[in-house]
This record gives sequence, structure tokens and C-alpha cells, in this order.
Amino acid sequence: MFIQIYRLFQVLNRWKSKYFFAAFLLILSFVMLSLEPRILQFAVDRVVAFYYQGNAIASPPNDLISQTLESLLPGLSENAPWIVLLGLAGIYVLLASLRGTLTLVASAQSAGATEGALKEMRDGLFRHIQRLPLSFFTTMSRGELIQRSTGDLVTVGNFLGTQVVEVVRLTAIFGFSVVMMLILDPLYTFWAVCLTPIALILSLIFFQKERVVWEAHEKESDLLNAKIQENLNGIRVVKALSEEEGEKVRFDEQNRRKLAVALRHVRLHSFFWPATDILIGIQMIIVILYGGYRTFSGQLSIGELMSFYSYALLTTWPMRHIGQTLSQMGMAVVAMERLHEVLSSPEENLDGDFPDAPVVGEIEFRKVTFSYHPGETPNILENLSFRIRPGEIVALVGPTGSGKSTIINLLLGLYEPQSGEILIDGRFIHTYSRRYLREQIGVVLQTPFLFSTTIRENVAYTANDPENTDIDWATAVAQADRLREVLEDGFDTVVGEKGVTLSGGQKQRVALARTLLKAAPVLVLDDVTSAVDTGTEQAIFRGLADFLYGKTTILISHRITSLQPAGRLLVLGDGRIVQDGSPEALQRVPGYYRDIHLVQVDLESEIIEETTSRGFQENHLYKAE
Repeated sequence: MFIQIYRLFQVLNRWKSKYFFAAFLLILSFVMLSLEPRILQFAVDRVVAFYYQGNAIASPPNDLISQTLESLLPGLSENAPWIVLLGLAGIYVLLASLRGTLTLVASAQSAGATEGALKEMRDGLFRHIQRLPLSFFTTMSRGELIQRSTGDLVTVGNFLGTQVVEVVRLTAIFGFSVVMMLILDPLYTFWAVCLTPIALILSLIFFQKERVVWEAHEKESDLLNAKIQENLNGIRVVKALSEEEGEKVRFDEQNRRKLAVALRHVRLHSFFWPATDILIGIQMIIVILYGGYRTFSGQLSIGELMSFYSYALLTTWPMRHIGQTLSQMGMAVVAMERLHEVLSSPEENLDGDFPDAPVVGEIEFRKVTFSYHPGETPNILENLSFRIRPGEIVALVGPTGSGKSTIINLLLGLYEPQSGEILIDGRFIHTYSRRYLREQIGVVLQTPFLFSTTIRENVAYTANDPENTDIDWATAVAQADRLREVLEDGFDTVVGEKGVTLSGGQKQRVALARTLLKAAPVLVLDDVTSAVDTGTEQAIFRGLADFLYGKTTILISHRITSLQPAGRLLVLGDGRIVQDGSPEALQRVPGYYRDIHLVQVDLESEIIEETTSRGFQENHLYKAE
């Protein structure tokens, strides 16, 4: 547990000096606070006693604080008690003002340090997430990661902003109060704090239980957040399938599980706080009864009793709030553990060569074997070998799950193969910097993703100088320039989260334009025209003809029309290359490509015949009418 607490306080980092300064100021403020009851004691035992005892001067004070007050005030005389009392009031006001000023400065210092430390942690966490390998995001849901990056950071911030200083505050209050009581009467001090160890033990038990319950609470919160995010991401599907009620039921089930844990948390607090209050009540009863006895027996003066009672009240503040501090610490420790789980995840290795010149574009796979879950499922790729020459346009063809997109993931270095070698320009890709490697490959993914900003900013996403980027050319080639006409704000239209306001075909064209602007020497088009009509598809590939010249290009599609630019086909099956040749050659050889070619050609012929027949019938009916 000490390791977790150490990690929690490590967040303070270079801001520790401000916390130490704030703590020093707080200690000074509580030195002044501890003097206030002694002023009350002096007023009762010296000034009030002088007035009520017939102007009789009591014996000189025998402690340093009372002697100091005696030296600062005018001497007592028959007509001077009120002057002395006014002097005491002035000293009290001065101490209270200084204490308030010191507390204010300390609070400002700790608050500024907390915000600075949290900003550094947010920045560091976001930078670390950007550097994590893609495999990390397959093991942790986005909802859980968002909860850790926001909710857990807030929990840590709340503890650092209030409870770190509160620890110093409570320690100072308790320590100075006990010291002052010991100066007055050691035996009375023992009875005034005799229940403190019990309160401390109870608080430590509460701390341990708080950690366990809060950890369970945060896990259920992760699942609830993930459920909400999944629902919002798939809201179109939910509405299209009329599953709103089903989603409500599933959400309610998870919400009830979170409620059950939250009620455990409430019950824990419902037991602890009354138990602490009972202990404090018993403690004060002991203080009053024993103090009354000592006063009646002449062992304590009334002023000393009042002073002692004030210090005893001050000691109850730490007893009452140590539980709250430990509660906040328990939650913060759990939050820090969850954040550490993310921060301790190994970053993607981006080391490697970063040549000045772009790659030529020769790609080779040598006996590559890969599985997303090694040992659990059959390998996606099994001893896969092929070579693509520089400037060649090659299409990857195969049934769903044959490994086409996996090849691209490996080529980009998003995953590492279990065995085998991948080379670009005759060099193993692991010798290149991952950043350099991905700069050389322009990819249009199978499922296009758009950011929730304007079309213009989405297209210019990878451009170094968006203002001077040739967006018009890229959108014209991708047939996305039509959006300027059909949308009210043209390219300045905000597309919403994940491009929700655009159709699938529109998103594909914007994503294609974005990749074209990258002008990488290697281009990967993964089913980029699956959501557009045949006419638009043909227009896109006509516009790409000049752009693709000299670039190594990999096409992936199930539509024969999308493979027309390819001069060579690689047909995958069971993680291997089962056919390799030109489209014309593979049409004559039994296999997957010939099968889908015949099916799609026959289907197109039937559609044309049906359309022609319907047109003839409608025309004949029109003439008959």
C-alpha cells in the first residue's frame, strides 16, 4: 500500500516546494491559533479575577506565554481592567488576522500547485496514450480509458487540492493543542486524548474498506461508461433496428450493479461517521467531568479549565476529519492505481532509422505468421510470402477473414508478426522508425473515420500548412468536391462525431481526399469505394490514374470493378497466397477470383436485362395509352 501512496504523492513532482511552503505557512497559522485560548485564560485568571477579587493582584505568571502577555499590557489598577481587556482584544485580532492571511496564502499556493501538477499529469497521460501500441486498445475499452483519463484524474486532483494540505492542518492542530495541554496539565492531557488511538484504528480500518469498495465502484463505472459510449456510437443501428427498449433494459441492468456498489459505499460511511461522533462525544464528556473535578478541587483555575476545554475541542477536529482524509486518500489511491496501469503500459517502440529520402516502394513478406491472440485461435497468416515491385499496383483478394487488412496492419508496424520477416526496399521494417514508416504509406481504411470538425479540416488533417494545401485538387480526384454544392456550408460544414452527418460514400470520399494530400510513395486503398455507386467509382479511378503512376499501390476490395487498376492479383486463403497472377489469367483458372468474377458479372447482366425489360414494358404501355 505504501507504494501506491508514494505514487500518489509523486504526482506533485516539481510542485513539491510550493506544497512545503504552504505547509510551513499553515504551521505558522496554527501556532497563532494555539495562542488564542491562552489569551482567554489570561483574561479570566488575571483581569476578571482582579476585578472580582477586590482588585487583588494574583501571583505573577509562571509560564512564558502569560509572562509575555503581562509584559505587553499595561499594569492592572483599580480603574484599568477595561484597558487591559481592550489590549487583549487587540492582540487577539492581530493574531486572527495574521492567521487568516497565512491560511489564505497557503491555500492559494496549494491550489496553484495542484492545478499545475494535474495539468502536467493530463499532458503526460495524453502523450503516453498517443505512444501506446494499437494492441493496447484491444484490451481496454474506450469508455474505461476515458473514465480513467477524466474521472480518476479528478479524484486524484480533489485529494491533492484539499487533503494533502488538510493532513498538515490536522497534524498541526492536534500537535500544538496537545503541546499546549501538556504545558498546562500532563495528567489532564492524557484523559483528554485517551480515545484518540481508538479513533485512529477505526479510521485505518475504514481506509482499507474504502479502497476495496471504491475499486469495485470504479469498475462498475467503467462498464456503465462503456455501455453509454457504445450506445451513442451505434445510435443509428439502435434506431434502425428499433432496439431502444432493449438498450434501456441493458443499461438498467448495469446501472443497478453500479447502484449496489454505491449503496455499499454509503453504508460504510453511514457506520463510520456516527461511530466517530460517538467517540468524540465520549471524549468531551471525559474532558468536562475530569476538568470540573480538578477545578472544584482547586487544582485548576477557571481560566485554565476554559483554555483546556478549547484545546480539547481543537483535538476533536482531527479526530473527526482524519476519516474524511483517509476516505479521500483511499479513493485517490485506487484512482492512482488505475492511472498507473495505463501509464506503466509499455509504449510503442518508435526508435529506428529516419532516412531523408522517401522509400522506393518495394514490399516483401517472407514466411510471415501472425495471430492477434497467439495460442488461442488459428493464425490469421501462416507462412505468408509475396513480393511487390516498386510502382506496381497489386490487389489483395480473398474471403472475409482471410487476412487482407491484417497484412496492412503489419506493413504499418501496428502489430509484430510472431515469425517471419517484412521488408521495404530490401530493409527489415523494424530497422525503420515507425513514424518514418507510416509517413511513407498513405492508407484509406476500410471503415473511414472523420473527426468532429469541418470537411476542410478533415481533408487537411495531415497537411503541415492547411491554409496553402491544394484541397480543391484532392477533393476533385476523390469526387468529394460535389459536397461543396450539396451542403449549405460547403467544405466548412461540421461533420459531427465520426462524420455522423455524412453518408457512408461521402465519408469514404473525404477520407480518400485526406490520404491523397499526404502524397506518400506507397498507397493502400482498403475497400474505399464500397459505399459509392459504380459511376462515382469509375470517376474516382479515372482521377487516380495519373496519381497512382509510379506509386506502389495495394488495393483491397470484394468488388471486381474496384480492382480494375490492378495489374496483378494476390488471392488469399487460409492465411496464405493461393493464387498470384493478372486478372485476365486468374479469370481462366478455377478459384476464388474466377468465382466472384462470374457471380458479379452474371448479377450485373441480370440487373441490366431486368432494367431494359422494365424500360421496354413501361415504354410500350405509354404508347398504348
